[in-house]
Amino acid sequence: MKRFLAPLSLLTITIWGNMPQYTQPQPPPKPKERDYYFYIKVDSGISFSESAKVVAPSATWSPAIQGYNSKLGNCPIAGFSVGCELFRIVDLEASISNRSTFNYRKFQTSTMGDGSYTRRFDLNVTPILFSANLLGRGIPYLHGNMGRGKIYPILGAGLGVSNLLITNFRTTGLPSTGGSAPDASFSAENQYTLRKNFTYTLFAGLEYSYKNYWAIGSGYRWFNAGHFKGPRYLRVASGSAVDVAGDQWKMRFRANEWFIEFKIFI
Repeated sequence: MKRFLAPLSLLTITIWGNMPQYTQPQPPPKPKERDYYFYIKVDSGISFSESAKVVAPSATWSPAIQGYNSKLGNCPIAGFSVGCELFRIVDLEASISNRSTFNYRKFQTSTMGDGSYTRRFDLNVTPILFSANLLGRGIPYLHGNMGRGKIYPILGAGLGVSNLLITNFRTTGLPSTGGSAPDASFSAENQYTLRKNFTYTLFAGLEYSYKNYWAIGSGYRWFNAGHFKGPRYLRVASGSAVDVAGDQWKMRFRANEWFIEFKIFI
């Protein structure tokens, strides 16, 4: 009997060893996340301007009971950016945006008794900025899961230059005089003046990122384009051009802003 069992065992082992072996399929390895992602971003919001702090030298401009200072009102924001997110902690980006149009309007009664006026101009603000943003996305305890994405705080600052375009700068007298009827007469005007000024921003908000596909954020931004001068050359009622160098208006632009932005990783 043993003579038959030994060859049979050997034959069984040989057949079993040659049979194909079936194992549980393993899931494919997860792709390794990159340390950087480029993105494009569009943003919008509302800019709430602060007081323009207008100073008009009395050597050329009549002192007024109401003064010259006034707010510029509010206006929408439209912007576009390109940037790079590093290690899910820092954004570096370049942006251009536009804020138009702010309106200065000030009714005045002269302290010298020579009538009443309405001073006015429009202001468009177009900054080009380079910004660095700190993200809580890659920092422990500063992000939370929401659905298939993460929500986290953002802090940032930007530096750059703003184009400050002053248009429709006019001093309009009341009532109409001479050939101006039926429209109000004017004592001085300037079609447009372009100034360039150093600008900085500071902002904070929240951002939600869906994997590495897109992100949406919103928050508060402080915008400061500094002090700048008004038009130098004016056309007066007689039609002559007047150089008011040294007596130009001095003003500033500052604003509190609410923004919302959407970026797509590429």
